Amino acid sequence: MKILILGAKGMLGSALAEEFKNGNEVLAWTREELDISDPEAMAGAITSDIDMIVNAAALTDIDAIEDKLDEAMKVNARPSAVLADICNILGMTYVHFSSEHVFPGRDNRGYDERGKTEPLSVYGSAKAQSEKFALENDRTYLIRTSRLFGDPGTSANAKESFVQDIKNAASSQGSINSVHDEVASPTYVKDLARSVRELVEAKKPYGVYHIVNSGYATWYQFASKVVELSKLNATVAPVARREMPVAAVRPRYGMLVNTKLPQLRSWEEALTEYLQ
Repeated sequence: MKILILGAKGMLGSALAEEFKNGNEVLAWTREELDISDPEAMAGAITSDIDMIVNAAALTDIDAIEDKLDEAMKVNARPSAVLADICNILGMTYVHFSSEHVFPGRDNRGYDERGKTEPLSVYGSAKAQSEKFALENDRTYLIRTSRLFGDPGTSANAKESFVQDIKNAASSQGSINSVHDEVASPTYVKDLARSVRELVEAKKPYGVYHIVNSGYATWYQFASKVVELSKLNATVAPVARREMPVAAVRPRYGMLVNTKLPQLRSWEEALTEYLQ
């Protein structure tokens, strides 16, 4: 296939480009090659010989965009409408990514692929809207995932993953406060990218999929495991979210339940491999 990956220098985009490069022709575009907030640029740049568009471009600093609804919609939502329309017209497959932030997080059983979206933040609202746009193309794989970790992207705006943040804090401070009352599914970006490739190559039915590593964790449990596996001389203390206020409200129970695909290995096993 000829595959266009947008956001190719971010953590997710880089992993996808690496995963898909064997046996496919991959166009790995950054914002310099294509600004996804410009509909005319997208319409002019995307050609009919492309088989699949993978949109891994997004603003992911949840707190930074909480008071910037227009910017969040411009980058995280509206491009999905344009891409879905292009894919409809040209008969392409569209792969779009979303997150647990589209859910309210009140159900301690988590949310499966049929869960009703009810976002709590601007980021979540933009992502929920992007999902609706993406599914207007009948050849869409909508992938929800959660708390990605792995090698950081190389773009100017790429953030360190939570794992590296914890390692940095442990090394410099010796003690870390970490939230104990928000639960979700840490996910290794390489496992996610591999599962997306397998999903596409198997020609599974189009629609919504949850792809996360097995098991759930609070931020405190995740941070503690990072410190333990990294053999860092640091302590991790559990604190409530109200003691570490942030601009954007997070879902308390953000577990994504996968009912359609083989389960991935545990997040602990994936984290161990990554840290090694």
